[in-house]
Amino acid sequence: MNNKSGILRIDKVVAEFEVWLDADLFPFPKMKVKVLQRSEDFAAFSNVSRRDRFTGFADGIAGLGGTADEALRDLLTRFDLDVRESLPQSGYVEADFAWSSPEDF
Repeated sequence: MNNKSGILRIDKVVAEFEVWLDADLFPFPKMKVKVLQRSEDFAAFSNVSRRDRFTGFADGIAGLGGTADEALRDLLTRFDLDVRESLPQSGYVEADFAWSSPEDF
């Protein structure tokens, strides 16, 4: 695409996954993951992010890789590490997470 068209980039959705989660850790049973093929790599995004309990903001985590599988594994590794490092003593509740808009997934 040229810049005169108004389109800067096109990413291709190459995979979507439903990831079932540990009920002892999460207050919901599953999340969705979308993997995009970009111009030089693959990126994976989930439809849920953990909120910081102090600020209330949710920082999204992405996975990157040279293949769709690598991006998926990277995302799941980062997501798991993030939720385990931030696990409150009382456990997570639904309000500890922010969900993407349904139309994004």
